[in-house]
Amino acid sequence: MKSSIFYDKIHKKGDFMELDVIRKQLNYYDNIIKNMITLRMSLIPIVADIKIKNRLPLFQAERENEIYRNIEIFAEKSGVDCNLVKNIYQLIMTEALKKQEKIAKHIEPSKIDKNINVSQLEPIREMFEKLDTIIEKQIPEIMLDIMKECELKGLNLTQMATGYYENKRNHWC
Repeated sequence: MKSSIFYDKIHKKGDFMELDVIRKQLNYYDNIIKNMITLRMSLIPIVADIKIKNRLPLFQAERENEIYRNIEIFAEKSGVDCNLVKNIYQLIMTEALKKQEKIAKHIEPSKIDKNINVSQLEPIREMFEKLDTIIEKQIPEIMLDIMKECELKGLNLTQMATGYYENKRNHWC
């Protein structure tokens, strides 16, 4: 049986419940990540249509390099492993390019239904607008405030978040 401080701590009385609570938090973030990937990939048919219409190359190295530069800046500020994020984005961008290629070759329809009358979908449109506001404005504003506080305290985002969740964990159980 493997023994470590972490392993022993998790297996002390009541810690299985604590681990379940932490896993629920992980599942919450996992669902957010999956939903964000879904939303990101939903834009790919539109990107493909614009590129095809304007006779632009599907693969654009300068766009990919820009994404990787932003990842490096993010990783440096947040403390998250740069290669981890780059690898995730490499998978996402590879799938996006494959989808664009299929659309360009008419293997896959672009799935842009020009007949959809968005006004008929008013409640859904309103929900997407609310979601856009949260994603585009509220989350970045909050994250910027957190990053500023981290900088003032001499910590990166990963360190601060770990401290926050450790403190929260002490109140969970």
